[in-house]
Amino acid sequence: MFLTANELEDLTGYKTGKRQCRWLAEQGYSFDVRADGRPAVSRDHYLSRHAPVRRRPSAMNLAALDGMK
Repeated sequence: MFLTANELEDLTGYKTGKRQCRWLAEQGYSFDVRADGRPAVSRDHYLSRHAPVRRRPSAMNLAALDGMK
């Protein structure tokens, strides 16, 4: 459901919650701050930002492909 402490450290490059929160905010991540001061980043939010982008061919590219027949 949430990224682990190790995953947050790998993502942000920081061990402390305060620095992790600052880095996440600067990068535009959505997160909550837990009672212990550490960030809580949902796995779904992380994956939505890091999922491969599927792109459809543009009309121009399709025309070029049609000419290759």
